[in-house]
Amino acid sequence: MITQGSDSNADNYRVIAELSEIKLMSAAGKKIVSILVVDSDLQFLDAVRSEASFNLPGWVVRVASGSEEAERAVKEARADVFVVGSKLSDCDSIAFLRKAKELSPNSLRFLIYSEADKDVYSGSMGLVHRRIEKPITPSDLNLAVRQVLVTHLRIRKPEVAAIVRDTKELHVNTQPMQELLKTADDPECELETLAKIIMRHPTAVATILQIANTAFYGSAGGVETIEEALQLLGMDFVRNLAITELAKKQLRLSPGLHELANSILQHSIEASQYGLRMRQYIKNIRLVQQISSIALLHDLGKLVLLASKGNDYADLMGQSVDSNTPCWKLERANYNCDHAAVGGFLFAMWGLPEVIVRAVTWHHQPEKVAEKVFCPTSLLHFSNYAAHTNQGVSCYCGDRLNEDLAERLGLPQDFAYDFD
Repeated sequence: MITQGSDSNADNYRVIAELSEIKLMSAAGKKIVSILVVDSDLQFLDAVRSEASFNLPGWVVRVASGSEEAERAVKEARADVFVVGSKLSDCDSIAFLRKAKELSPNSLRFLIYSEADKDVYSGSMGLVHRRIEKPITPSDLNLAVRQVLVTHLRIRKPEVAAIVRDTKELHVNTQPMQELLKTADDPECELETLAKIIMRHPTAVATILQIANTAFYGSAGGVETIEEALQLLGMDFVRNLAITELAKKQLRLSPGLHELANSILQHSIEASQYGLRMRQYIKNIRLVQQISSIALLHDLGKLVLLASKGNDYADLMGQSVDSNTPCWKLERANYNCDHAAVGGFLFAMWGLPEVIVRAVTWHHQPEKVAEKVFCPTSLLHFSNYAAHTNQGVSCYCGDRLNEDLAERLGLPQDFAYDFD
């Protein structure tokens, strides 16, 4: 998370260092995932230990009811993953999460909370990678751990970290960006507060009002203020649109690369609109609204690659068109990583919610973390594909549909051609 103060660059390099590779090796050289579950609910601890998915080869699960027992366990053997309940037998959960981060800065940390634990929820900002609301079954916990683990294994590759580290413009601690990022994980943020933050950046205001007044959103050109745009589009949508505009401005690309950046961001807006259109197939309106907001950020990693690789990346985008090869596949062949992982790393560094990090990281390979029903990652993949199919992008080749996943979720193969 970007923090306040004159040491912001040092803070960001510290975060980059904490996002280093996860070492999942036993002394014998075999991959081992070590999980420590800390909770005062002894029945839940027993259920976790008995869960079949936690007892597969390569998994080591230990449990503790309080912080002292947990600290002794960490001294005995490393913990790659901490799962911490909102109530511990001998310590405040937030205090233990701070201690866990201190003991194992590269670890993945989860908070299990209930609706009544608002103080614990807000106090965990910057300390955990994912919050999980009770009730949670051990099998669902296992899925959540796997999703976050594979995502961080992907984004923590040295090649990804090097690209983000070298793009120093995105480490600049500007007040508008800092405050925008802070609101992203704050459930108490009010509309008026977000409006005041966005109003400090005229270019973001202009873009937001332009989008709000398009025919797609049915405003008939009557949106004149940021407050009205927030009411029409929603806080997450407006915030993410402002983040993309601020990031583009901070990168200071050359005129030629700036035009490519505009094309990329235009595609992101179109993907967002197709995310909303997916309500023809999905009844979960909250999920549709969520993915419409996340889609605005999904290709920000391409802007980072433009800033880092310059004309070399612009040429690679052209090669993807000439060879009819999805751009992300050429990125991996040339840079040993892709824009999706770069974007995921950047958002993790910024402290954005884990669901954004995960969905962006895997939107080209959603099967890696997809669930049995529509989820943010699969829905982002379908929205991105629909936007490429219907609108296209002239400067690079878009993605192919994951047909197996579409079939599994009951989505017609030709869904992208069938929107109202």
